[in-house]
Amino acid sequence: MIDFDIIENLGLNKAVSITSESNQVSESQLVVINQVKDFGIDEIYFSTDENHNSYPAVFLKKVQKFDDFALREVAIAQKKIWNFKKVIFLYVYSETEIRIYNCAEKPLLIKTDDFDYKKELKTLEIESYKFSDKTKLKQLQNLFSTIAIDTGIIWTLEEAFEIRKKISLQRRVDKYLVESLTYTAKQLQEEGLEINLIHKIIMRSLFLLYLEDRGATDEKFYSEIKKGAKSYFDILDDADKTYSLFRKLEEYFNGNVFTVDRNESISREHLLIIKKCFINGNDNSLQQNLFEDLRLFDFSIIQIELLSEIYENFLAEINPTLKQDTGTFYTPPSLVELILNEKLPISRAEKEFNVKILDPTCGSGIFLVESFKRLVKRYENAKGEKLTDFNKLKKLLTDNIFGVEIHPQSIKVAAFSLYLALVDNLNPKTIWQNKDYCLPYLINDPSDGTLVEQGNNLFRSDTIQQNPQVERLDFDLVVGNPPFGTKNLSQSIRDYSDKYGFAKEMVLPFLHKATTFSENGEIALIFNTKILTNTKITYQNFRKWLFNECYVEKIYNFSILRNAPKDFGGQLFGSATGPISIAFYRKNQPKKKSDTIVYYAPKTYIKSNVIEGVSIDGTDLKYLPREECKKPTSKIWKIAMWGGIGDINLIQKLNTSDSLEQFISDEKIYKGSGLQFLNNSTKNPKVDNEIPNRYIAPKNIRRYISHSFSDLNSGLTQRSKEIYAKYYGVQVEDLPTINVFRRVGAKKTYFAPHILIKEGLSNWKICASYEDEACSFNSKVLGLSHSDSKLLKGLTCFINSKLAYYYLFLCSASIGIEREEIKPNEVYRLPFSLTKKNLHHLADIYDRLIIEESKIFNTNTKKFEQEIDSYISKCFDFSIDESLIVDNFVEFTIPLLIKKYQYVLGPTNKDEIRDYAIKVSQHLNDFLQNQNLYANCTVYENINHFSPLMITKIMFGDSEKEVSMSSVDLQDISRELDKELWQKKATNIYFRKKLNYKTGNEIFIVRPNQRRFWTQSMAIEDASELILEILNEV
Repeated sequence: MIDFDIIENLGLNKAVSITSESNQVSESQLVVINQVKDFGIDEIYFSTDENHNSYPAVFLKKVQKFDDFALREVAIAQKKIWNFKKVIFLYVYSETEIRIYNCAEKPLLIKTDDFDYKKELKTLEIESYKFSDKTKLKQLQNLFSTIAIDTGIIWTLEEAFEIRKKISLQRRVDKYLVESLTYTAKQLQEEGLEINLIHKIIMRSLFLLYLEDRGATDEKFYSEIKKGAKSYFDILDDADKTYSLFRKLEEYFNGNVFTVDRNESISREHLLIIKKCFINGNDNSLQQNLFEDLRLFDFSIIQIELLSEIYENFLAEINPTLKQDTGTFYTPPSLVELILNEKLPISRAEKEFNVKILDPTCGSGIFLVESFKRLVKRYENAKGEKLTDFNKLKKLLTDNIFGVEIHPQSIKVAAFSLYLALVDNLNPKTIWQNKDYCLPYLINDPSDGTLVEQGNNLFRSDTIQQNPQVERLDFDLVVGNPPFGTKNLSQSIRDYSDKYGFAKEMVLPFLHKATTFSENGEIALIFNTKILTNTKITYQNFRKWLFNECYVEKIYNFSILRNAPKDFGGQLFGSATGPISIAFYRKNQPKKKSDTIVYYAPKTYIKSNVIEGVSIDGTDLKYLPREECKKPTSKIWKIAMWGGIGDINLIQKLNTSDSLEQFISDEKIYKGSGLQFLNNSTKNPKVDNEIPNRYIAPKNIRRYISHSFSDLNSGLTQRSKEIYAKYYGVQVEDLPTINVFRRVGAKKTYFAPHILIKEGLSNWKICASYEDEACSFNSKVLGLSHSDSKLLKGLTCFINSKLAYYYLFLCSASIGIEREEIKPNEVYRLPFSLTKKNLHHLADIYDRLIIEESKIFNTNTKKFEQEIDSYISKCFDFSIDESLIVDNFVEFTIPLLIKKYQYVLGPTNKDEIRDYAIKVSQHLNDFLQNQNLYANCTVYENINHFSPLMITKIMFGDSEKEVSMSSVDLQDISRELDKELWQKKATNIYFRKKLNYKTGNEIFIVRPNQRRFWTQSMAIEDASELILEILNEV
């Protein structure tokens, strides 16, 4: 026997036993334990958030040895975990080895008694480790310890590439079930069935299998339909009996779910195709054998909320235009959980269960189902017992859960999802079959003649039109994911937007009307981020209403996920292409008001490249001044999206300066955009013979100097040449030098000396070029002209400077959101504190930068640019810290936008940490002046490449000391601190917190091991935070 404790080695000591008593675990842990207690596992390792919500991360199973008996148990456990979906890793260990199995991969079908478990399970094995192999054990600890799991380091380390290749979310239960249903639908279409009938049969089957697998139907129920039948699959062998079953269920479920048309016709062969799909799956393979005892899908385990995901993804596959036409996007369960964890938490202290909830665009009901489940849990918290009584569950549902949806099929899925959630709590679960226990009528749709009675919970109607039955209710909580987009707008959306002066944007009326549904409650709705940043007056009107007429508590800005590549974890909204945000707000002011609005805006993609979600670190959490947010023209949403509090303060300081536009006016500098060539819409061509024929195209403009001229005619596209040929009455090849234009532009700026500033960026940099020869240019170029060449050369240096780049990046309406370009009015608004003397000094640097004889750059451009930037900082009277803020933003933040991650997200080093620690100490000591107390820093060197965290220590004493470099191995300490630092906020949306860990007269500063967290500007912000914490403790 090898003396090796694998649990301790991997940090799994806090894994929870599956046999734990309820008083030994948290409420959220108990929920999971009850869900998985029959999986054949022994322990669960949980990740826990700051609200003590726990989420399963790893399942553990111990075996005596890896023989056929144990391997069979592993195969059965893996299948159950696959159906559970929420956990990828199953760790199985003996006294001598550990094997890590992939529970995101489709399970094995065990077809024979002599099944080769050893061989077949190899396909599900991610890696195995013998405890005697010390080299491989190091890899095990680096890649599969709890730190590695919680931080997701396995998904980003180059060393784990081969392991990552073995994991694919495309074979998870939800993905594979949707794929199987889609292939089945296409197969049935080829057999001649109409798509709407196929849709009905598949959804009925899903519903029945959920009922059956969860014990809500039994042999007695089926044998009344067909003698000897024990399950739905027995019924499917007979088409007539199948329809008898459907009609029976139509009666039980009030026509809300099963509507059987008289002209429906389906053959036994068709039903067998459906049977195969639900037993073994259907991935379009040739294998047709059915193994009914080895069913792949287990609906007693597959979460009810997945029904919504399965339905909407299936519907999108068979009817892809519906989503585009309606502007709706499927809401992933993790986002639903994130929102409801904020607004409907279920800890043991939460006992209020009469909470009226509305989803104004409920779709297939994912928000409503999860909300109902949470109300049941709150009821149980209040009463101290399980809620299994039919009438109490029915009342809880009909009193509190409401939805509006325009799509008739979606609202029926919402209804039967809610029925399932109700039935799932019953004891006995078959009680709904008793005539004395009638399921509630939910759907209200006067146009549906099949409904036995109109319900009062799910309304099929246009939310934006008048809905008196809904509007007479006052809801405590409004949640949902309204449609967004600017195409295919309904008349009600157009009229509503016109009424309030809002942009023609689908989501805006839903955000606005939510306040009429909830006079005194809370609202959490998803929307597209451009609503925060678009500068058009109609968007400003909406922001003015939202931030002045309502009370906004917080905004989550998930825009970085817009272009998240699927090989980097996939998008939170798999089908959405625009930037996504969530608004938490209410119509009326709360009793306890805050002067700030909480703003989350992650700058990076998710931490894992196989788990969907988003990583939010402490630097992405901002508290924005409410008064500033109230201004509809404020740029704060853009500034805070990419910058920190230091950037917000610096931009505010810069905005108190004069503007470049004021200087241009004072010095009588000519300004304006260039010419426009004739096009088909030109009504009044303008003849002008003074415009220089020497011409420069925007693509030929470089920073500082260009000298890449052509002539006016070369600026014409082929289409433009044809328009001009028609104008002059000649052939294209005979065009004269053109002298007629749609617009002549700012003519005085064509004459030298002048500056040309192009609208687009050049390698992600602002591009201003000084020219001493007259030339014309088009309207994508801004020109400045003046007789003082030195003044213009100085201005060229300023516009190309790091400061101008910094300011424009943070304040431009377009850069980093839609298109990488700057508009003339944004250049004019640049803060400007330079005198003519300052500009002439910059001109001297410019003249040294350019070698006049050859008009090419001096070879040491970087050195000159550093001199320019340093001089401009002095002119603006920047402190050392303000200069660092600008420098660090350009070096460490902008690369996150332009996808140059390797450097800024790469591991830091001891020199960078040392500089960081010194800066923190300096700021603390400035604060502690005359207190006879000093902050001294210690930097730890022995944290290896695999460490997800880096640490420095601040110790307070009565004398000032040099930086201490410690060789103490902090792996064990970081392992403990990591449990507090990395915590899940929802199933797969991670909140990464900064940690200042205080003990005695010491503070451990813990941050992720990424270079961007250990910059000088970050040290400035962190020191301010520490000072605030110290003051709060006094």
